[in-house]
This record gives sequence, C-alpha cells and structure tokens, in this order.
Amino acid sequence: MIRLLYSSQARPGITEQDIAEILEQSRKNNLDSGITGVLLYGGELFMQVLEGPELAVLKKYIAICDDSRNSLNKIIHITYTEKRIFDDWSMGAIQCDPIEYQKIFDLNARATETTEPDIFRNTMRDFLRRLNAAKKSV
Repeated sequence: MIRLLYSSQARPGITEQDIAEILEQSRKNNLDSGITGVLLYGGELFMQVLEGPELAVLKKYIAICDDSRNSLNKIIHITYTEKRIFDDWSMGAIQCDPIEYQKIFDLNARATETTEPDIFRNTMRDFLRRLNAAKKSV
C-alpha cells in the first residue's frame, strides 16, 4: 500500500458546486478502488492525500493529472505504508481559511524540494486532527 501527497492549482473560477461534484464522484470511485484520503482546498489550491493499493493510487493520480479542473500537479511525498491514516474516509474534505491557506501555499512552494518526513508527518497529523473534529461535530 502507498500514501501519496500532492498539490495542484484549481482551474480559475472553480465553484463550490464543482468541488462538491469532485468529492461525490471521488467517494464512489475511491470506495470501489480501495482508496482512502482527504482533499484540502482553499482559494485555487488543492492538496490531497491518497492512500491504498499502489496501482489504484497511481491510476487515480494519473486521472487527476488528466482532469481539466486542475493543473500544475506536484507530488510532495510518496511512501509505502502498512497502515492507513484515513481508514474511515473514502474522501474527506477540508476547506481552508486564509491563514491555513497560506500555510499550505508555503508548503506547496517548497514542493520542488525534498519534503522532510517531519513536515509530512505534521501535515498528516493536522489533517487527522481536523477530520476527527469534523466527525465529532456531525
């Protein structure tokens, strides 16, 4: 199993409805493919974690790269793993406020550099903390 973290630029003018459609389709397709993960979005920036069977995750990432709703896709981190972080989420979603967006933008700006394991771990922990908080509020 692998975990892949990538960022991309949303198509200019993307709407909340577009994102809702992306999430709805992703949840269905990911469930069928054994993929879990989370989409973080704010402004025109996407950051997503995909985890699951290696071939399924790589096929999903290729499909995302071919999707006209985003561009400038960059893999920030990819690793083999035995345990899922997002095992209960076929596709979680987190909308960012401007401060969080800036933190993500800064991480995205360093995407051409080697991402330190601590940065990746802290990003994943933050995703998980926020998703758990979202679960409790539903």
